[in-house]
Amino acid sequence: MSSFWLSRRSRGGGCLVPFAAAVPAGLEFLSSSSHGYLALSDPMATPKAVALVNPVTGRRIRLPPIGFFKRWHDVATVVLSADPDTADEWAAVAVGFPTNCLAYYSSAAGAWTPLGFSAAGYAGVEHFRGRFYVAFKSQLCVCDVEATVPAVIPLEQLIDDDDGGGENVDTGRRVVETHLVECDGELLLVSVHDNLERNPEDTTIFGDDDDHDGSSSSSSDSCDGRVVEVLRVEWVAGGAVRLVRQEDLRSRALFLGRNHAFALSPEEFPSCRANCVYLVDQQGHLDGRVRVFDMNADERWEPEEAAVVARNYARRDETIFPPDDGRRDAQSAGWARRGWFFPKY
Repeated sequence: MSSFWLSRRSRGGGCLVPFAAAVPAGLEFLSSSSHGYLALSDPMATPKAVALVNPVTGRRIRLPPIGFFKRWHDVATVVLSADPDTADEWAAVAVGFPTNCLAYYSSAAGAWTPLGFSAAGYAGVEHFRGRFYVAFKSQLCVCDVEATVPAVIPLEQLIDDDDGGGENVDTGRRVVETHLVECDGELLLVSVHDNLERNPEDTTIFGDDDDHDGSSSSSSDSCDGRVVEVLRVEWVAGGAVRLVRQEDLRSRALFLGRNHAFALSPEEFPSCRANCVYLVDQQGHLDGRVRVFDMNADERWEPEEAAVVARNYARRDETIFPPDDGRRDAQSAGWARRGWFFPKY
């Protein structure tokens, strides 16, 4: 296990600096959770189970095994409803990858319950205004955990006419992963797409290997680039939702990966940049990286190109590679699991 903290270079870019996180020896990393907890497991234990660990306070919460997941290493993210340090009762949802099932845990019951949900990729989960929500591609669902048989219920999505309302978000591009993020009291649905961007006439204006993005990364990025789409969930009558495209993040920065996604204010955390998305990319590959997407349209583009970018996607602006901290050898399989973590002090 290795850990890095996000820092700022003198020229304004970002970098990752190794440090020794206070993680108990003998446990392996599954995911970062919410409320300052990491989701870890003991690789020697049988059966496998999740241990929630706060690396700042040292508190450890052992959860029962999730016996109905197909494979133990399917566990990708664990999201909490409340801080176990202060709440009398709390709940959690564990997400698998590929998402063949969701698991719901109640501290009152002390057991996991399966939630039927299947998606060929990474699904995002967030606890928002007292309920768990899950999203895959452009579909938003609510977890009905109070029903006799707990279930994941798709929400009706309204698509308005050309009045600035709901977006038809089915662009035909491959969606790599989907995240849900609470940001300033709003729920955001963030989709990560492959590297092809098209204008409304469906003709390519630029790909990830164009000179427009100003990235300092190598040309090998052109075959696996990413673009990010941010949609705000608007709640309407009758339990339906409308997805409204966001052109900026209200001076916030989003942190996405195989973890509980979160938003930070650069005023409080100056190492991150306002209106940017920090995506941990290349999960499971030998050398991962962080891609920084700037939601601001670049003034170097032609006006019509800048309008398309501002209206539809965040562009790739910077790539940050984790440094070699000396913890890998020639036989290392690389950092198989990566995610952002926001500690609670």
